[in-house]
Amino acid sequence: MQSTNTGQDSLVTKENSKEKILDYLINFLEVPNKEFGGFPPCPFAKAERLKNKILIKNFDSSEESFIDCVKNMIDSGHETGIFALFENEELVSIEDSETRSFQKFLNKVLKENNLKSYRAICVNPNDKLDVNGVKVRGLAPCFLINVGLKKAFGKTHKSLMGTKYYENFPETYKKYLKVK
Repeated sequence: MQSTNTGQDSLVTKENSKEKILDYLINFLEVPNKEFGGFPPCPFAKAERLKNKILIKNFDSSEESFIDCVKNMIDSGHETGIFALFENEELVSIEDSETRSFQKFLNKVLKENNLKSYRAICVNPNDKLDVNGVKVRGLAPCFLINVGLKKAFGKTHKSLMGTKYYENFPETYKKYLKVK
């Protein structure tokens, strides 16, 4: 991990991160897109957001542990958390090749701390994955950690399998998402 304020993330600060994440959700992830079979890139985000089930906040590893961050999300009554990653007040940038291993590390930490029913999914603006040129993760305002219930992620995934949602996904992206 490295702290950086270059490129896309230079626009994000601790003070405006929630606004930038909401903009990404509302103006991109929640908007129907033909590349996703007419679905929004994140088909369930809008309903979750409107029901106030999503906690959007900063996670600064120099101020609290990842587990404390997740427990605060749970204690506040939210089902999902979207956390902008900071360290020592600086936005963190992670190489695309490190995204998967960092995500595995976070999930291991959740498991080791008896939060086995939760899963972390990392969204890295440095990722190269795309659907016909649409870089869903690449448009994120900064590195994001999405934490939610495993069963909710599984239900979402399963409900999209019988649709045209994955129709335009290249095989490499399907493999990344474990879509068969």
